Amino acid sequence: MRKISQVLIVVLCAFVVTTGVLTYSWNGSKVFGDEKVEAAKDMHISKSTPTRSLMQLISAHTSRILDAIMVGDFLAVAREANAVAENSEIVMEMFFSAEGKAGDWHHEETGGDAKAAEKMKAEFEKYLKITIDSSRNIAETAGKKDIVETYKSLDEMLQKACFACHAISRDPWPDWPDWMRQAGG
Repeated sequence: MRKISQVLIVVLCAFVVTTGVLTYSWNGSKVFGDEKVEAAKDMHISKSTPTRSLMQLISAHTSRILDAIMVGDFLAVAREANAVAENSEIVMEMFFSAEGKAGDWHHEETGGDAKAAEKMKAEFEKYLKITIDSSRNIAETAGKKDIVETYKSLDEMLQKACFACHAISRDPWPDWPDWMRQAGG
């Protein structure tokens, strides 16, 4: 009985090793994602690169602003709102230089097309300015210690900057099918 268990364990181990070797040799590139490396490069060097960078930098601060508003911590609101403005300015400088020339990150996306780069810059700069102005307004309103007005300032930033940018830069959500819509009011 003991010999049979040992043989079964050896056969099972041999099967696992053989399966691993065959998988690696036949489908190694698929298993290890070699074909997705180029797709990842394309994703990171695109029109959305500045926007994604901005969202990654300010998302945590925006969440902390809301959290601080909810508990009435106006110092934290002002600190986080100022961090949003500072990070926004850093992203602008990082992707679009102060001299008005776009950085090198976009050349593969636009093929070096200066008009496309300028259009990209103008669109991004429009929403970035709204974000910076709104975040400074949030900090200023928080200094007055008015929780309702501070929340309205945050809501205004989300509506005019975040949601407005998402509306034009992302694919629209599909409409709900009729059978999924809630009837009534």
